Amino acid sequence: MKKEDLIALCHYYRGEDEDKCPFSDTIKARLWAAEMMTCTYFIQSINKDNPKDDLHNMVFAYVSKWDPYTFRDTLDEYIKVAKPKQEIINTYYD
Repeated sequence: MKKEDLIALCHYYRGEDEDKCPFSDTIKARLWAAEMMTCTYFIQSINKDNPKDDLHNMVFAYVSKWDPYTFRDTLDEYIKVAKPKQEIINTYYD
């Protein structure tokens, strides 16, 4: 998968440089970082047959690993915007 194709599926990251996050809001900045990391460093983990679900799963995994105590506040925002499959949500919320 091309990076540009994956970026098109993102809700916060639009291809900015790693140090050019456009968000001052902490939650949006965290989600931007998760999408940026997926598109920049973990793109090889994205399955070409189902990139949207893989992107959502990678964002959930990144946020929950990076912020294990308050990750739900961040992911609640992502759920509203990205509308991931319920099975992805259940993996991290159960």
